[in-house]
This record gives sequence, structure tokens and C-alpha cells, in this order.
Amino acid sequence: MSALSFITPITSRLLRAVLRSRVLLLTAPLALAACVPHSPDNRYYQQVSDQVVPDSKVIDFRIAPCETLWTLDDNEAVTNSLYWLRAMDCADRMNDAQARFQAQQIPATTWDQVFKQSILLSGAEPDQQQRRALLAKVSAYRGQMPGQIRPLVQLWRERQNLQVVLGDEKARNARQLAVSEEKLQAMTQQQQVMESNLADTRRKLENLTDIERQLSSRKQIQGDLPDNDAAVPARAVPGNPVKPAETYTPPAKDPNAK
Repeated sequence: MSALSFITPITSRLLRAVLRSRVLLLTAPLALAACVPHSPDNRYYQQVSDQVVPDSKVIDFRIAPCETLWTLDDNEAVTNSLYWLRAMDCADRMNDAQARFQAQQIPATTWDQVFKQSILLSGAEPDQQQRRALLAKVSAYRGQMPGQIRPLVQLWRERQNLQVVLGDEKARNARQLAVSEEKLQAMTQQQQVMESNLADTRRKLENLTDIERQLSSRKQIQGDLPDNDAAVPARAVPGNPVKPAETYTPPAKDPNAK
């Protein structure tokens, strides 16, 4: 047997021993960790559990009943954006009377109560002044609101601002329409007065034309009659005797007479 054939089995055994020792070193911590009791009091296990499985739950308020939604005031609810989205949806489903009544049941002492009232009253068709007051009240409590719902509050405020701008634009258009209608009414009345004056002038002109036509007809009739006043002898007036000198007509002279 050669020396090389004798060394090869020894080398293979040494390699196997080294590999086994490394495997044991690598798996020893895992085996020890498996032997540690998984009790809540174990600090190491609690840290690992917190890192792997966080102890947090998100409640889905999308199916929460609207009747009991407004009475929730715990921190877990009011810091959940889904809660406020559901509140806005429930407020949109109410009529004006229901929304105002529900808003009256909520005392406005904290930021979440003020926001609830504002959500309810904003859906009850407030006027421009009331909507501005709701915006101002919510803005006053913005510093107390948690950061996770501030983007949602900002979206709500922008929506209300758009409603205010739209209301102002409608009011401005209504004023312009009223002014235009007043001007149109004044122009209509002025036109009626002018038409009445024109009708009076037309009647006067027609009357003058008729008078001129009648005068012209009379003049034409008088021009057609013969002028016989000089040939007609004067008639005796009863009661006044006619003198001979008034009725005597001298004979015509003969030009050949001497």
C-alpha cells in the first residue's frame, strides 16, 4: 500500500469532522432559542415578537352602524381615518333635520366633538356665514388633531372652501341677474311710454289730417257755387217800405240821340 492511499482516508475523516463542528456551531443558537420557554414574561421572546408581529389592529369602520357611530369617542376610533370617512358618509345620508338634531346631541368641548358637529352641520345646507363659521371652528382646533387624520381634515376643509366659493359665485350671479332684470324692466317701461306717446302723436296727426281734408272740401264746394249776389235785387224787408228811388232804374241812353 502506498503512502498516498494511506493519507487520503485520514484527510477525508478530518474534513468530515471539521464540517460537523461548523454545523453544530451554526445550529446551536437556534437550538437554544427553541429551548427557551415562549412565555409572555420572557423579555427576549417579547422583543422578538414585537419586531416580527406588531401588536396593532386597524378597525374597519366601513360597516359600522351610523346610529352608534357618533357616540364613539375613544382614542382608537377618533384617530382612525376610516372612522371619519364613515362619519362623513353617514352625515351625507341624513336629511337636514336629522343632521341638526344629531349635532345638538354632541357637546363641542374637544377637537373630535367639534369636527363631528362640523361634519353634521356642513351636510345640512348651511348658509355662507354658517359654513365660514364651521371652517373657522375646525381651524381653531387643528393644532390638537393627531397627525394621521390631518390630511383628511385638510381635504374636508378644501371641500368646504369650494362650497363657499361656489356660494359666493352664485350670489354674485344672482345680484348681476337682478340688476340686469331691473334695467330690462326700466327699458321696457320706457319703451311702453314712448309707444304711448307715439300713438298719441299719430292720433293727433290723423285728426289734423281729417281737419285739413274737411277744410279743403269746403273751400272746393264754395268755389264751385256762382257769384249772383250783385244781380239779385234787394228784397223788401217786411215792415220797411221801399222808396221809389231805391227801385227806379233809369233807361239806357241811345248813343244816336241828339
